[in-house]
Amino acid sequence: MNINMPTSLAGGRYQLGQLVGRGGMAEVHVATDTRLGRTVAVKIMRADFATDSIFLERFRREAHSVAQMNNPNIVNIYDSGEEAVTTETGEVEHLPYLVMEYVKGQTLRDILKVNGALSQRDAEQVMMGVLNALEYSHRMGIIHRDIKPGNIMISEQGVVKVMDFG
Repeated sequence: MNINMPTSLAGGRYQLGQLVGRGGMAEVHVATDTRLGRTVAVKIMRADFATDSIFLERFRREAHSVAQMNNPNIVNIYDSGEEAVTTETGEVEHLPYLVMEYVKGQTLRDILKVNGALSQRDAEQVMMGVLNALEYSHRMGIIHRDIKPGNIMISEQGVVKVMDFG
C-alpha cells in the first residue's frame, strides 16, 4: 500500500526530517519538536502493518511500557499518537507513531560492521550499559525479547542506549 507520508505530525508539532532507521514494522525519522525546540526521533509504523491488530497492540504496548521507564541506558519515549494519512487510492489510514529521545551516534551493529570486534574494555563498557538497562526494565516488569547489536545505540559521548522494546 502506497501512502503520502506526512512531513509533520500532531498538527505540525513534529517536523519530520530524514529517514535514519528502518526496522521490521516501522521507520524512524529524525524530527524537530517545534513546541520544545529539540531534536527527537519519530518511529512511524509502516502502513502495511497499520491495520494488523497484533502489530498495533505490540506498538502501543511498547509506547506504554517504555514511557514508564527512566534509565540512562534506555532510550526515552516522550509522546505517542496516530496520524491520519491518505493512500494513493484516497483511503484514510491511521499510522501510529512514537516520539523518542534522539541519540546522536551509531548502532552497535554499524560499529561492529566498520571496526570489527570490540576490544575487551569496550565490550565490557557496552555490556555494562546493556545489563544496567535490562536489570532496570526487568525490575519494572518489562522484558526486551530482542537484544541484538541493531537495538543498541552508542552515543557520540559513548553512552549505551537500548532501544526497540516492541
